[in-house]
Amino acid sequence: MYDQAKRLVRSFERIPAVHNALNRRYAKEFATATNVNWFKGVYPDFATASADAPASKPLGYDNEAPASADMYRFRMQAISPCDYPVAFWLNRLMEPNQKLIDFGGHVGVLYYALTKYLTFPEPFEWEIYDVPAVIREARKFAADNGNSAPLSFSEDLTQSTPCDWVLFSGSLQYVEDSLSSIISQLRSRPTYILINMLPVHPDKSYVTLQNISTAICPYRIHSASELLEEIEKLDGEVIDQWKNADKACQIPYHPDHSLDYYYGMLVRLTPTQDTTNQAPTATSTTPRP
Repeated sequence: MYDQAKRLVRSFERIPAVHNALNRRYAKEFATATNVNWFKGVYPDFATASADAPASKPLGYDNEAPASADMYRFRMQAISPCDYPVAFWLNRLMEPNQKLIDFGGHVGVLYYALTKYLTFPEPFEWEIYDVPAVIREARKFAADNGNSAPLSFSEDLTQSTPCDWVLFSGSLQYVEDSLSSIISQLRSRPTYILINMLPVHPDKSYVTLQNISTAICPYRIHSASELLEEIEKLDGEVIDQWKNADKACQIPYHPDHSLDYYYGMLVRLTPTQDTTNQAPTATSTTPRP
């Protein structure tokens, strides 16, 4: 009965006049809502999504609103269920003298949380890469808390020293650059790419808008095939993959583009410096979003 009612509602919402009216009403609420994590619309690319973003809030995290750089502090106290795969693989594979780049790591939220669960080998460097506004707050937070931990901070990947790990924990969806192009900016090829909390659609690739309360962000949804192609470009092998059942992306009035869970994987790259002319050798394992 419930499923039948839901189908009837969706059929009603697809009527053009009804769909347009609902979208207009939701767009007004979306533009000003606070204390929310809302999504709106389906767009072909970042430029189109950005052009349709409401002017009521800053676009993206790199803004002078302190709240954008001050978010997620609650996640420093303990890791979330979706963080456990990251904790598992780091605990299993970290070695002394390694370095990890936490791409979009905010002020070091996951690092501070993980220190309550893991014993990091010594020495082990954890570098936070993020936009300038967030990095300023990250440095301030570390200084204010007297943190002498092996944390470093960067606003420019091309200036980072060689690393062994690149971690994308809920961050890859916020950038227009592809996974392979991001890795190509590094001075050396990492051994592991650890991806977590990534929205992946079984067959569609698109961009939506996210209201993070303090700003509006273009938000990229990868298709499963697109993600696998990126791994093939890097000559990578998928070691493990998992679902983040506690994450979802519900886009009102776009049920075919909404997601009930997110996705994660551990990828190991072959130790070659130049894969430009090499045939892809990635595992045939297809992401299972």
